[in-house]
Amino acid sequence: MKAWLYYRLSRDEDEEMNSLQNQRRILLDYAEQNGYEVVGEIFDDNVSEMTFNRKGLGELENAVDDGKVEVVLVKDLSRLGRHRTQTALFIDHLRENNVKVISVTEGIDTANENDDLLIGFKQIFNDFYAKDISKKVRTGIRQKQKSSGLVPSLPFGYYLDKNTGTVEIDSEISGYVREIFTLYIDGYGMTTIAKIMNERGIRSPEYYKNRRLADWKPQISKRYLWVQTAVKRILTNEMYIGILVNHKTVTSKIYKTKTEVPEEERYRHENFCTPIIDRNTWERAQFLLNQRSEINPRASGGKKLHRYSGLIKCAECGSHFIAKTRSWNGKEYVEYTCNSNHRYGKKYCTPHRIRESQLDELVFDEIQNLKEKVIGESEKYEDIIKKLTKLHKSSKNGQ
Repeated sequence: MKAWLYYRLSRDEDEEMNSLQNQRRILLDYAEQNGYEVVGEIFDDNVSEMTFNRKGLGELENAVDDGKVEVVLVKDLSRLGRHRTQTALFIDHLRENNVKVISVTEGIDTANENDDLLIGFKQIFNDFYAKDISKKVRTGIRQKQKSSGLVPSLPFGYYLDKNTGTVEIDSEISGYVREIFTLYIDGYGMTTIAKIMNERGIRSPEYYKNRRLADWKPQISKRYLWVQTAVKRILTNEMYIGILVNHKTVTSKIYKTKTEVPEEERYRHENFCTPIIDRNTWERAQFLLNQRSEINPRASGGKKLHRYSGLIKCAECGSHFIAKTRSWNGKEYVEYTCNSNHRYGKKYCTPHRIRESQLDELVFDEIQNLKEKVIGESEKYEDIIKKLTKLHKSSKNGQ
């Protein structure tokens, strides 16, 4: 019979007992003893038994579909997979193609109907074992996340000092992080910031992440360009102010689900590392992120957002005001006008034009008035507290 050898090793297994070389020797010996002709072999290394999206398993399936195989030899059924339903479906697919699976060390033959009950029990046991191991690993990870903090991968601008085991600032690229925050606060959108970084030839975070790998080799064909999501990840990562947040999501590789964990259930570690961004800059950026997500302002390609974009509405028609750059006597200024009038003309609404400098004055005056009011109120309450304190002392002396 034409036999195909399949062997697999996952990262959490005993490498000495289940090494790929050991599995291969067992299968070759079995094939020789039983007179099988080995027409092919394939393996998967460091791959979870709960997923069937494997390169080796895919090649085996192609060989089965092409009619090149009559029997698949595995050390035990768990090598084929531990996922109960997917393993059963794969075995059924092989049966439909008149291909049987022989588990060498377990003495199981999927072509033998008497082995069906044993196969079912084995699949249940293998499935339970994988889920139990997964649960124990998750518990261990969760405990480490809660107690000391666990960094799955360092963000752009940091590196791990192998001598001390501490997270340090990468002086070569941390300046780009600060620049991204500055550009965003200055009014540039995330897409525009990505474009600026690309135009200057600055490599994306993916490049620096891959460069840390031991077996990394530069890929000439890959350009490592910045995208909007890369900028957003930087603007929203609290590690840049020294805070590590663990347990943000719960991912199940078995059920292929990803659930977001509520804020109050996450593990926060203050002063985990040296911050790249100061608190004031961080809070300003977060304020703008929340504000812009609500009003969704727009700017021309490559240009900054104007201060009051999306914040002013026409009292007459309810349309938002838009910013326009005007020129007068060789000087430029920013003017806001009703969008309805701008798009459809005066029969819909009047321009209601106002300069940005006028709005700045109005806002400044309002802040000044508010400041004076707060100071006045605080002085009034201080007088009340002084009188109450004096009254309390005199009452106490009278007793």
